[in-house]
Amino acid sequence: MSLSLKFYIAIIAIIAGVLIGTLLFFEPIEPWWIIVLWGLSGWVADAFPVEVRKINGNKWVIGLSMTFNLSAAVLFSPISAMFISMIAGLPALEKNKWYKSIFNVAQISIATFAAAFIYRCFPVNLAIVKIFAIAIAIAIYAIVNNSFVAGAISLATKKKFKWILKDVLIDFFGLSIFISLAISYLAIYLYPYVHFYVVFVILGPLLGIRFVIDLYRKFLNTKLEAMYALTKALEEKDPYTAGHSERVSLYCEVIAEKVGIYGKHLDDLKIAAQLHDVGKIGIRDLVLNKPERLTLIEYEEVKKHPIDGANIISQIPAFERIVGWVRYHHERWDGTGYPEGLKGEDIPLEARIIGICDVYDALTTKRSYREEFSHDEALKMILSEKGKAFDPKLVDVLIESADEFDKIRIEHAPVYPGVKK
Repeated sequence: MSLSLKFYIAIIAIIAGVLIGTLLFFEPIEPWWIIVLWGLSGWVADAFPVEVRKINGNKWVIGLSMTFNLSAAVLFSPISAMFISMIAGLPALEKNKWYKSIFNVAQISIATFAAAFIYRCFPVNLAIVKIFAIAIAIAIYAIVNNSFVAGAISLATKKKFKWILKDVLIDFFGLSIFISLAISYLAIYLYPYVHFYVVFVILGPLLGIRFVIDLYRKFLNTKLEAMYALTKALEEKDPYTAGHSERVSLYCEVIAEKVGIYGKHLDDLKIAAQLHDVGKIGIRDLVLNKPERLTLIEYEEVKKHPIDGANIISQIPAFERIVGWVRYHHERWDGTGYPEGLKGEDIPLEARIIGICDVYDALTTKRSYREEFSHDEALKMILSEKGKAFDPKLVDVLIESADEFDKIRIEHAPVYPGVKK
């Protein structure tokens, strides 16, 4: 852990400590049994988080304790809500690094205080005003919570804060805010009638929603893994292309981050890069592995693979965004590519990135009909096609990233038939 990240965590912990110390003198505290049991209910909810995706190999999850934190922020005093959120934010039973636990407990308590403070700025005598006030409190909670998290990720990964914040906020508002608003309001409305037993009323729906979301995520993962299996099967047909899709995905990540593509957008691009050649599964082996020059008819067969790949991917609605990226990865900047002859910026940026990375990997690996070109030779050939086959800006980015490309090329080099690694 870097010194800057340690300092960042320390500052957040100090802010939380100062807030608690100050509020203890001015705010009433609910009975401790309510605080503990409400907080433990949030902890149980957080023990079953929703896994959204992975960032830099780490799981990005959204916990479900937010509903308990927000309802506590409305129903109880700010100091009570802070203590409840701290209990809910404690790590699960498995081991967790101490500084992560401190960071999580501190930042979530600050976010809960911010929500409680903002809520109290509204006159909430009318039901419609209360709904609006809770919605604003959720928004503030999200901004504070995700800003702290994005700051930690930025310091840990050395990536731009604004891109990470934008990405995690999209995940938060897209998945959680309406669920949290509805269930939080339900808890607040029922509390005067059933008191503490309301935690059982809201815990059930929360875990049920989590179960449904998890089933859907597993369904998507199964579909994606099936497509990856198709790609692997395709590469098994031709040992010279083994690992091609994985390398293209890694090259795309290098360029994407240089042009401002991060987070979910980057994840989608890497999936598209992994699947860009899946349409080749329908090409005959004698054409795919032919050591001589293809005939015109055979070349026309090969040229269909971007369309076939896009059609395969389009069967999954969640991957609709990447269909065009796969379909157009063989288009050329000058309009002479296929399948539709798109030109310049009419070609999706993501397809242009996949296209240039695809060519680099093809040039620097062996084929049944030729030897591989060296890293420097490949760069010269790509540079010669600047403004012709490739987006000039992307060529410049690739040249600037030459060392990173070369490192990936060496570390992920394929093992050719008859050659020991």
